[in-house]
Amino acid sequence: MIFKNGYYCLIAGLPDLAWDSRKLPVSVAHFRELAGEALSRRDLRVMNLFFLPNDNRQVLRLLRKEAPETGAATVFPAAVLEEEIAEPTGALPSYLEKFIADYRAGRLAEGVLPENVLSGMYYDFLSRQRNAFVRRYAEFSLNVKNLETALTCRKHGLEIAREVVGGNAFARALRSSNAKDFGLSMDYPYVERVMTWMENPNLVERERGMDLLVWDFIEELVTFEYFSLEKVLGFLLELMIVERWSRMDSESGRRVFMEVVDRFRKSFEFAEEFK
Repeated sequence: MIFKNGYYCLIAGLPDLAWDSRKLPVSVAHFRELAGEALSRRDLRVMNLFFLPNDNRQVLRLLRKEAPETGAATVFPAAVLEEEIAEPTGALPSYLEKFIADYRAGRLAEGVLPENVLSGMYYDFLSRQRNAFVRRYAEFSLNVKNLETALTCRKHGLEIAREVVGGNAFARALRSSNAKDFGLSMDYPYVERVMTWMENPNLVERERGMDLLVWDFIEELVTFEYFSLEKVLGFLLELMIVERWSRMDSESGRRVFMEVVDRFRKSFEFAEEFK
């Protein structure tokens, strides 16, 4: 049996990760293989929670009768997802099973993007996990993404309530407050950092700043973790950030710009449609 603080060999053999590194010491895919061999079955399920967003996107593609994305780092193969959509067996996480059923039955909330519905269900699923690292990271990630969305909606005169995901206290404040910081800065110190970065006109610098915010939060979560599952999870999440930026080439500015523009263009078009 592997006890907490028992992943000595795996963690001791991990390369150092630097925030500003441009050279990837190990790919996410390779680290996933290494961790898969070392982690207990229960802990592997916990790690896979952070790959489920890829399954979410794959499920949406399949429900829309689009070809599955090839090479996606999902938890479940596309064939399994297709089978579960056609005839559910309970093999998928409960939130995915419910989303598929609601989507097919036309029970999704009217006027809300299916992506937002699924994202909200995913974060609610994470918030109910036993692992404290998962819960804390999920709450932080959801809050930051919601704040980014709310600030963008406010800037462009869009309805915030429709675009904000989830129903925690942070999300409720975004939907109801007219204060510049939505009345959140006192209770959530990172709000001011998000607002500062969101005002930066350079989209590449903005994206880097937001990732640095996430990196710092992860570092805080694992401060007193050494050979535990939490240390493995922290390394994975930081490696995902490093890998993302290591893949950028000389066109990085344009690529990040298009990612951000496309993300909010879809929200804008949707909001216009339902005005």
